[in-house]
Amino acid sequence: MHATISGKQRCISPPLPPATRSPRVCWETMQGDLVRLVASRLLAGNLLDYVRFRAVCVQWRSETLCPRGRGVVDPRFHPRRWTMFPEGRGLYPGHPGLGDYVRFFNLDSGVFVRVRLPLFTNH
Repeated sequence: MHATISGKQRCISPPLPPATRSPRVCWETMQGDLVRLVASRLLAGNLLDYVRFRAVCVQWRSETLCPRGRGVVDPRFHPRRWTMFPEGRGLYPGHPGLGDYVRFFNLDSGVFVRVRLPLFTNH
């Protein structure tokens, strides 16, 4: 079935009969042990995926460990597969011209991130 809206033709599908509609799933009601299992698998792979998983809803966040403040103690929250890169033009990490910023590269995702780390000042 086609409809014309503002001179453009759009395809409109007819509504599905009640028997073929998929049931509505409420992900917030997923059992706690399953939430923790999925979270542990994500944490084994990538901390960012784990943080995104926790951000889905309050229930999932309450069922999983918060990485804030545990990064030094719990090795599962340590950053993995990141490499520090020089900025170029002879500016090494810690150079006064960088204003405490350091550039990192994630070996898995190919993402560059600039982070302010005063720890590297004058080193």
